[in-house]
Amino acid sequence: MNGHAVTMDIKMEWSDEDEARRREKKGVIHQILISLCANCVVLGPAMGFGYSAVALGSLMSPSSDVKIDYNQANWIATAAALGTPLGCLLTSIVMSRGRKLSLLVVSVISFIGWITIYMSNNYEQIMIGRVISGIASGMASVPATVYSAEIAGVKWRGTMITWTSVSIAMGVLIVYIFGLLFKEDWRLVALMCALFPLASVVIVLMVLPESPVWLRERGRLDEALEIFKKFRGIPTDQAATVDVLLELKPRVQQTGKKTKNILKHLLKRNALIPFAIMLTYFLFQQFSGIFVMVYYAVDIVQSVGITIDPYLGAVFIGFTRLLGSLLVAAVSRKYGRRIPSIVSGAGMTLCMGFLSIYLIMTDRGHTMHDRGIFPVVCILMYIFLSTLGFLSIPFAMIGEIYPTKVKDLLAGLTVCLGYFFSSVTIKTYPDMLLLMGKHGVFFFYAVVSLCGTLFVLFLLPETKGKSLHEIEDMFVKRKPHDVEEKDNAITMISLKNGSNGVERPTSECTNE
Repeated sequence: MNGHAVTMDIKMEWSDEDEARRREKKGVIHQILISLCANCVVLGPAMGFGYSAVALGSLMSPSSDVKIDYNQANWIATAAALGTPLGCLLTSIVMSRGRKLSLLVVSVISFIGWITIYMSNNYEQIMIGRVISGIASGMASVPATVYSAEIAGVKWRGTMITWTSVSIAMGVLIVYIFGLLFKEDWRLVALMCALFPLASVVIVLMVLPESPVWLRERGRLDEALEIFKKFRGIPTDQAATVDVLLELKPRVQQTGKKTKNILKHLLKRNALIPFAIMLTYFLFQQFSGIFVMVYYAVDIVQSVGITIDPYLGAVFIGFTRLLGSLLVAAVSRKYGRRIPSIVSGAGMTLCMGFLSIYLIMTDRGHTMHDRGIFPVVCILMYIFLSTLGFLSIPFAMIGEIYPTKVKDLLAGLTVCLGYFFSSVTIKTYPDMLLLMGKHGVFFFYAVVSLCGTLFVLFLLPETKGKSLHEIEDMFVKRKPHDVEEKDNAITMISLKNGSNGVERPTSECTNE
């Protein structure tokens, strides 16, 4: 009899484990599909990064109906980068009113920007369209990452927060392909780009739910709980698990009003330290030349002596970046944030250093028997390695490293300043070429990459395998009673998590 009872207990245990795995799989699939839909919004704005690379040639050709000179071409390339910081600031405002709303606004602004460029009849109108597109690009960088971080479980968050970088890379590749297909028609390229934000409007309205974390922080706990349960694979008619109820625990006291002491929260260690770290990372990211390669891809391919069609070369660059973006999700999930960043920075240093030496030797009359292959390898490896770390990781980390109380503001401000750095590097690139020469510019990028690698090695924290609450607590000087409070909260939640229906968290869980 006892043996039979033990057998039944084991079967029930196996059944419970199978059910838990089935739920987890169902929840992960839902997370992945919704995150992919959210990142579709990024495609249209991302095309603005690569548009100047393929459009300036046709705009400066004698057959163009809009006449521009070299200086105006440089400003057209820079215009999008000038609008991007403004978009980042607007993101902070719009995101506080909902992640879904922010993704919708991004799509609408991106569509307006592309249509403005398509209908332009002079240089000034193109500039207006480029600035609007830049605003959309700045707004797109944060919401999709934050949204993915807030719907993802701990196991998949490291992968899903990198998908914004994948979407950006895909958008850049698509516009490079349009440039190859329609070399002499910058208007048609803009029109094709306009179709993507139009489609994303439909996706946002029809598919995406609101972020459960955003709902939680606004005191809408019932709505947040139902969405959390879907993302964790729990049927709506069943009680939530302890893990889900812990996710429902607000980090901000629910007063129903805006936080009055926002400055107080901004000056806390868990806000200041991550902000300083991320801002420094973005500084090294931009001044290592990553975005210059995107904006001036066609010109760079021509300048280093690569003999293939420069538009085809740009497509190769875009494809290499996309490949790196696809791999960074798996790499980040397995190795975290630090190791890929260190490998990325070291590789970028070597690629730019070797390319600089190569160009110095060719400028001094040395004959190279590589048939132009060496600079191709250096540039493509630089693009690939930068995507694995320095390009993707900073954007991914802004969705997870900031405390919830100031995440909207600091995430937008960080990317805003990052894109300000970008506008400086893009605008000054032609002047640096004249002042330092090609080899000098690439050597400068090598030095910055080396400094960035040392920064990552000594100061970048690891967030792999940590929940958003745990990441926030990394930068706080914890007191002994904090651990006891957490254990008490879990105990109280477990007691309230009955078998019938869904209970709200107790007061210990709703107030920190």
